[in-house]
Amino acid sequence: MNRSVLAICSLLILFFSNACIETDPVSPVPEISFTSIELGIVYDPKLEQEILAATLIFEFKDGDADFGVYEEIASDSTLPDSVRYNLFLIDYYKFDGVYYLIEHDTNNPPPYYTIFYNQKFDRVGQNKTVKGNITLSITDIPDYDTIKYDFYIRDRAAHNSNIESTPDLGTNF
Repeated sequence: MNRSVLAICSLLILFFSNACIETDPVSPVPEISFTSIELGIVYDPKLEQEILAATLIFEFKDGDADFGVYEEIASDSTLPDSVRYNLFLIDYYKFDGVYYLIEHDTNNPPPYYTIFYNQKFDRVGQNKTVKGNITLSITDIPDYDTIKYDFYIRDRAAHNSNIESTPDLGTNF
């Protein structure tokens, strides 16, 4: 009888201890959500003139905290863009109500960016989720009347996030 009571008590303790721990299962695939984008004129000290720039803000969440490119990888030009960069913009222009993909080449490279690894992203224990806001300054604005961006991020395990979109941006200032 003592074994039965001990077994029941052990099961109850196990049940109640697991019931008290709330785990928030988060996918190892990063998730993003658009917050805002603002277009305006800013002064570029390198060019010593005012230029058109956009500030894109979005939220991100990564369940296994493997986000951020290591500096030595980002600086290795022999590696493919898909490894050196982890924030990708896809830019479109709008003409007669239809969106067209903006073509890129070596003279007009695609708008890819690197968010570097940061030790603050490191997590130990059971919950490795990292989340926050990312603010990106876009200074190479395409020369069209109306543009928009689709964008996504990629973690070090090569998981692409969902794709988010900005609203239309009128670039006539």
